[in-house]
Amino acid sequence: MDRQWWDHLLMLETKRLGRVVSINCTERAAGFLLNEWPTERTGQAYEWAKQALLDAVEERITTEAARSAMIAAAREDGVFVYGE
Repeated sequence: MDRQWWDHLLMLETKRLGRVVSINCTERAAGFLLNEWPTERTGQAYEWAKQALLDAVEERITTEAARSAMIAAAREDGVFVYGE
């Protein structure tokens, strides 16, 4: 997978893991979403973010749109977002 660097750094606070995670590319966002997401209960925006990241990899949407989807998923699931 091409990293697809983002123009703006996104940082998410993971209270369950007790740290702040920096995300600066589509590849890192996908790995975090699928393997490290800090909440067990996810909302509809989480599913939309998964699809948006796949769409970004396949160049159907921009990386900025995928980043926005990550922010929406984090907000919906109660994950604090820095660097919007």
